Amino acid sequence: MRNKQENEELFEIIGSDAYYWLAQAKQLKMAADALLPHLKEAFTIPPALPGAQDKRFAFFHSYRLLMGLAFENVIKGILIGRNPALVNTEKIESGILGRGGHRIAEGARKIISLSSHEFQLLQSVQEYLFWAGRYPLPLKSTIYHNSEMQQLRSGRSDDSESLDALFRKLVVVLEQEREARVT
Repeated sequence: MRNKQENEELFEIIGSDAYYWLAQAKQLKMAADALLPHLKEAFTIPPALPGAQDKRFAFFHSYRLLMGLAFENVIKGILIGRNPALVNTEKIESGILGRGGHRIAEGARKIISLSSHEFQLLQSVQEYLFWAGRYPLPLKSTIYHNSEMQQLRSGRSDDSESLDALFRKLVVVLEQEREARVT
């Protein structure tokens, strides 16, 4: 069993290595991808049938939440890879991404060029990461109103393909930057 100092050192080593963030991101994306067939099937069921809406919401919310977590990990991995000082033996800096560490749309925009559609899509996923994938309502009615006005809790049938492409772009950035640091 490791002592406190050894665990703190391990905490810093794991936290400051982009590879660990990437591995976690890929695992979360794998879990999200496993929901896709169920999500697509749920949208073929007529909404008036008993339980149809529950299935749609369950799979849609869970997919968006897991994708949000995957994006958060790959983005944090890139930013920490660029600045390992964001992690020390005691903590990971909380200001890496805003909005409680969940502001993935702005985080991605710092790393890659995003179209307005891609930015809006990540804002929607971010909403599920921040509250809509976890709770029936956010803590403040103003957040709910903003979400409704910007239609942040809706989606298109091709969103999963767009999210896959964005995720791959970020993975490539992380892998290339990590490789450049190692060599």
